Amino acid sequence: MKGGEEIILNIEYYTAEEAMKVLKKARSTFFKEVDDGKIPSELEPGRQRGRRYPKNAIDILANRGERRKIKGKGPQHLVLAPSTIADLWTEVLIGLEMYGEDDVPPFETLLEWRDINDEIFMHLKDQGQSVGYSSLMPIEEKVLQALIHDKIRENDIPLRAIKQWTDPGISVYVATVTVKPSGNKRIDRDRGGFLIKQTVKWALTLNRQFDIKNWYGIGATKEGQKLFERLGFEEIVSLYDGERKGYLVQDIKQPVKLINEVLADMKREKSDKKTEQ
Repeated sequence: MKGGEEIILNIEYYTAEEAMKVLKKARSTFFKEVDDGKIPSELEPGRQRGRRYPKNAIDILANRGERRKIKGKGPQHLVLAPSTIADLWTEVLIGLEMYGEDDVPPFETLLEWRDINDEIFMHLKDQGQSVGYSSLMPIEEKVLQALIHDKIRENDIPLRAIKQWTDPGISVYVATVTVKPSGNKRIDRDRGGFLIKQTVKWALTLNRQFDIKNWYGIGATKEGQKLFERLGFEEIVSLYDGERKGYLVQDIKQPVKLINEVLADMKREKSDKKTEQ
């Protein structure tokens, strides 16, 4: 200001519907990002609830989103975030549909695990729609060994065995990386690749922050077994003529470049299979 004069900014605004259209976001995703402070907004003058969205800021965010897509930083419509209680219920439904009751912990069990450690579940959404999930669980070593050797299943994991990330010398179970089939191979490939990449990045972050000595996983399908092996896990248990295998890795401090190589290999394989057909 100069000499006490008030500077009046000439700012244009979008309505919520207009901003959603420009940003290409579903209503649920849009308002969540507004609440999280990811999308600029302000209360309309004289109103307690209605909000408006600065046109210049929204246009810049939209352009940045398009540039990031071109640079290959991943589909912007996919979001991986900590699972809410509602997300956990959806994960149970997806799991039951894909795997059946024997291999899916009940909703109540997931809630009990979450009560002990609320940083072990991640949920994948595409334009606000639930399409997948992953879970990394710090578990008592003795219980993990029983799980890997199929002496118990996930439903049998005792609550006392769930650890905190801050506990010393913990072992982590890669419990699941699941994408719900859409019927479209390209969409499933994009969602699966995004979920794998983000879950491995999550694991790398945990590995840097906490005292983790071992990482375990179970490959119950050929695809799962191949993924563990590509990510540097060593096969330590083979059951039922190789249908179920247990894996271990002690050092996952590998560069993100490895993840990109794994995903590139997966894409090439699927492309080769399509060509053969």
